Amino acid sequence: MALIRNCCLVFAMGLCLFGTATVATRASVNLSDDDRQIYTSSQNIAEAQAILQHAGYLAPGTYKSGEADDSTVLAIQSFQGSHRLRRTGSIDYETRTQILSHAGAFDSDHDRVADNLDRCPGTRPGVWVDAQGCPESTERTSLFDGRKRLVLEGVQFDTDTARLTSGSRVILGRVARSLNTWPDARVQVDGHTDSMNTDAYNLRLSRERSAAVSEYLVDKGVASSRLNEKGYGESHPIANNSTVAGRATNRRVELVRID
Repeated sequence: MALIRNCCLVFAMGLCLFGTATVATRASVNLSDDDRQIYTSSQNIAEAQAILQHAGYLAPGTYKSGEADDSTVLAIQSFQGSHRLRRTGSIDYETRTQILSHAGAFDSDHDRVADNLDRCPGTRPGVWVDAQGCPESTERTSLFDGRKRLVLEGVQFDTDTARLTSGSRVILGRVARSLNTWPDARVQVDGHTDSMNTDAYNLRLSRERSAAVSEYLVDKGVASSRLNEKGYGESHPIANNSTVAGRATNRRVELVRID
């Protein structure tokens, strides 16, 4: 009987320990699940975008508010890399905590690098800087680099509209920075189309696209007095309009130096 009682006691203690371990395991699982939570609501994403833009990680006009588009994911990954977090591109618990801590960050010298990350504060306007806010050592040449005419490679629009794609805004942001570095240069923004519609339609579309590019450059600080707008429709092709590749080449925006 004593042996049976001892066995029962051992069995009961085992059940007790198993129950304790189960509770502890569940608690640790719950904590781990909380840490792994991903914040995907449009409100959380928009909140993060606003802070990332203010802190210099996300360029204005390159993303759609509340959506985890390519620009936003890249900005989150850049932020995570700077703070030694896993570069997932998603807003997990650690990332959100770090992002919220930057809600009060400022960019006093307007070089798009937040003050708390800026190793070279007080940068003069128009100076090109690296990710740490310090002037780049390589000397920049003019956007035109001795040329009279420049095709803006990669600047595209939504089909049959004058709406710039998000990638085009990134490119034009760089163009604006270059133009602001050379404030005496005056340019004409020429819009061109392929021949897939009527002459009148293409002429109107090319003018609207020229205006859209000009307006975006002005939004980025280029003086409107330095810009002229002109649309040529399909009248100035540089490739064969009978092929898909040729038509894609002809749908373009060019900058022409006019001073």
